[in-house]
Amino acid sequence: MRAPERLVWLSLLALLAGGCGSATATLRPPATSYTAVPIAPTAWPNGTVGQYGLRIDPTLLGLLPRSVEAVPLVENAGSEQGAMDSADIARSFDAYAAASIGVVGDPDWLNLAIGRLKPEAQTADFYDAWQVQYATGACSQANGVAGSSQQTIGDWTVVVSTCNGGPVVYTLKLSQDVIVSMYGLGPKDLGRKLLGLLQ
Repeated sequence: MRAPERLVWLSLLALLAGGCGSATATLRPPATSYTAVPIAPTAWPNGTVGQYGLRIDPTLLGLLPRSVEAVPLVENAGSEQGAMDSADIARSFDAYAAASIGVVGDPDWLNLAIGRLKPEAQTADFYDAWQVQYATGACSQANGVAGSSQQTIGDWTVVVSTCNGGPVVYTLKLSQDVIVSMYGLGPKDLGRKLLGLLQ
């Protein structure tokens, strides 16, 4: 993989981290409010278009389960921004969205991307190249790809790659024009569980 392509994939694998809290200033000690519901509204609720024409379309996430193991799937605007800045992604995809469950460092976490392909990219050659590049990028911080195989999970044919450092990468076609790729780590294997929930 050339250095510019490597930078593209590394940027797409960036995580969005953030926190939320509030404090009151009174004579008593400050109190911090807390909610168990993630406060992470979409950055672009109606979508947005990047400099190379890629549309970020949060409605694509509606094709996926809303949660896995009772943990919600949350839009990842940081990864979406990386995709919008990529001429290579815009060349092949009409629309794109990214999401995550948890963050790296949690006992179980998952990052995913879902995209709608342009007609000219709806080929076996593109799909093969995409799943290899995605797995390479996902494993770039985990000592590289250890191996890949095609597996049947639920009703889906999925390319499964493992990283030498532990994460597992999944890529599949939801339809002729929609691809989902994800990678994660943890004993719950949230990626495999998400695939089992797909309709």
